[in-house]
Amino acid sequence: MPVSLIVVILFIFALGAVIGSFLNVVILRAFSGESIVLPPSKCPKCRNKLKWWHNIPILSFLLLGGKCWFCKEKISFQYPIVEFITGIIFVAIFFKYGTRVDAIFAAAIASMLIVISVTDIKERVVFDVHTYILAGLGIVYGIYLTVLQILNAHNSLFGFSITPEWLLNNPLTSSVLGLLAAALIMEIVARAGYLLAGTRAFGEGDTFIAAGLGAVFGLIDVLIILALSVGIQLLFTLPVFMKKLIIKKEYSVLISLIAFFAYAGIFYFAQYSIENFIILVIAAAVLCILGIFVCWKVIQGLKNPDEFTYLPFGPALALAGLIMLLV
Repeated sequence: MPVSLIVVILFIFALGAVIGSFLNVVILRAFSGESIVLPPSKCPKCRNKLKWWHNIPILSFLLLGGKCWFCKEKISFQYPIVEFITGIIFVAIFFKYGTRVDAIFAAAIASMLIVISVTDIKERVVFDVHTYILAGLGIVYGIYLTVLQILNAHNSLFGFSITPEWLLNNPLTSSVLGLLAAALIMEIVARAGYLLAGTRAFGEGDTFIAAGLGAVFGLIDVLIILALSVGIQLLFTLPVFMKKLIIKKEYSVLISLIAFFAYAGIFYFAQYSIENFIILVIAAAVLCILGIFVCWKVIQGLKNPDEFTYLPFGPALALAGLIMLLV
């Protein structure tokens, strides 16, 4: 690997770690209600203002031995973990998008997904403002891509013309439809929980996260993200969940899950070879219906939620979004 590339990678990682340090401020002050600009950083225990060398991403945590310089209170591992993960993600974004404008959008989107994940893991809270920013980024990115598409078409030999097909398939339309579709799907599934288990299947915050992801990735890809997020969530709850299904002999749920993931996998790889838009929409609708059916079967099996270790669904949605963003 060339030395120049190593230097660039280290610089981008350091930049990501610095952004990660700022994200920690955004996360913690979302709970306290303080401005993310003022007052300056301080120890949450003794309230002493931190020196500049207390705020060096990752290094300060190591140099201080994970303790406050003033009161010796332990510093949460959240700080270096968020900084390190953000640095790694920024490097991955560089390799995926290079120095294109898309990289700036990708970095901003990834940052918001990190913030949303940590607040949900930390206190099981999703702040509306963070999901609004995510959705806003998606719409702005859709506008950017649409304008770019129009400009490129104008510069081509064939020029540009507005057709019904273009109106349905341009990035901005896909972004808006993705937002609406994701919100609608999540709310249908969530409210089905009232009928089957007397409570929402997902929190309202999860609907906002899904809507934001729909705005970012568009109508088709957000369906893959929703399916992938269910799979990610199940990876963490699978041992307990499978044990309950086997003990209660709920084989229909097992079969439904297998069918859903098999179809989702086929749809993911087949979508790029399907040229007919109507067929693509029908295939996506089938995926949606199958996903709703699976969720319904799962909710039926969750009528006694105390038997499960609760895990927030927001981080699974965010991780699925990051995978789509980077892979």
